[in-house]
Amino acid sequence: MAAAPADGEPKPGPKVPEFLTTTPGTLLLVGIVVLLSLLINNLTGGVLNTFVVALIFGIALRALGIFKPGILTGIDSYGLMMLAIMILVFGPLATVEPADVAALAVPLLIAFAAGVLGIVSFSALTGKLLGYTVPMSVAIGLTSLYGFPGTMILSQEAAKGAGESPEEVAAIEGAILPKMIIAGFATVTITSVIVTGLIAARIGS
Repeated sequence: MAAAPADGEPKPGPKVPEFLTTTPGTLLLVGIVVLLSLLINNLTGGVLNTFVVALIFGIALRALGIFKPGILTGIDSYGLMMLAIMILVFGPLATVEPADVAALAVPLLIAFAAGVLGIVSFSALTGKLLGYTVPMSVAIGLTSLYGFPGTMILSQEAAKGAGESPEEVAAIEGAILPKMIIAGFATVTITSVIVTGLIAARIGS
């Protein structure tokens, strides 16, 4: 008979077949989730965004015990996935000409300064009403500037910088990472698409 944990509760068995807990099996499950998310995105014409659908799938599968915490870290694939994400994020910058950047420098700086000031002011006020601290509120608001994977990377680095032990790092990351991830999806993936659609509809009208 298998030994029980110290608290007396039996250790739950795996929710999936054993071969799906290996590195190839786990990557297969993650790949299936990505493909299903892409399919739903295409079927809805982009109304249900791929990343939002994947996030919902991930939360549901984690709640059901099919996905383990830190699933990519556990199979030593986290670095590879982050590299792939970075390529997707920064790849389009290869087509940008220096002259285009120079022409847009001043308008971008003005828009950036005005945007940051507005975000900080609104986030601090709203956070106070919702019971969040000002630093946490501002950090959540600023996710609209960098989105995913910046929200994850900055949260992890902040936790490592503030925590003095692995337990403290894990506790800090657990407190801020979910808020930052959800905020990034809400502000960048959802809100920015709606706002851009409204602005684009008025251009030329």
